[in-house]
Amino acid sequence: MAEKVSSKTSWLTIGIVSLLVILHSVFACAEEADTWQNEILIYGWYAGVDGDVVLPTGTDLEATVDASDIIDNLEMILMGGYEGRIGKWSVVADVVYMDVGDTVDGPFSTVAAVGLDIQSWVISGAVGYDVMQSEHGLLSIVGGARYLALDVDAKFDYFGATALAKSGSDHLWDAVIGMRGFIRLTDNWYLPYYADIGGGDSDLTYQLFAGVGYRYSWGDIRFGYKYLYYDLGDDKLMQDLSLGGPALGVTFRF
Repeated sequence: MAEKVSSKTSWLTIGIVSLLVILHSVFACAEEADTWQNEILIYGWYAGVDGDVVLPTGTDLEATVDASDIIDNLEMILMGGYEGRIGKWSVVADVVYMDVGDTVDGPFSTVAAVGLDIQSWVISGAVGYDVMQSEHGLLSIVGGARYLALDVDAKFDYFGATALAKSGSDHLWDAVIGMRGFIRLTDNWYLPYYADIGGGDSDLTYQLFAGVGYRYSWGDIRFGYKYLYYDLGDDKLMQDLSLGGPALGVTFRF
């Protein structure tokens, strides 16, 4: 299994490096006629966490942490994004870091509970190309990679005392393809959207976003719903992971 994961990661890394070399040449040619336009996005994601955790006993537990519980038990959070655009080409990146702990009911909620501590980095990067652009909006095709670093500490408590404990750590690279863009409503109002899907070290991952935005001379304000899903595989402590909830962000252009 370790050799299989290592092989997939190696081929994915080679593919990403090759793509970057090709794009460097493409962007170098584009720079002769265009200039870079940059955006920095700072946002908050009021996301709940849902996943299946396999306890040391072999019990498969569906662990759900509500967004309100995450805010109450949040230890650290970091979220941001970047978009660089030149001509019809674009480069986008997104970073999410979350460190949260909570206690959820075990199989026998009256006498048992499961304590979870989840730390995760989700870093996405992609290159886009505009396939449709008009006064009504924009559609770009994107391709890139997403990295997940996930540390999970789970302890199984009986009558308030820790009976079993288990920890797991995963570092996964996945190739993703998708689309992004916006639908223009007025000169200032628009509907941004994003969707991707892929796989590699994980069995499946996909990400969705849809919302509404308002343009200013200095940037944008966006509000919408963001959802991220991972099928991590049956051999992991946390077999699947999903984060979903409303997101509010501010974009600065320069």
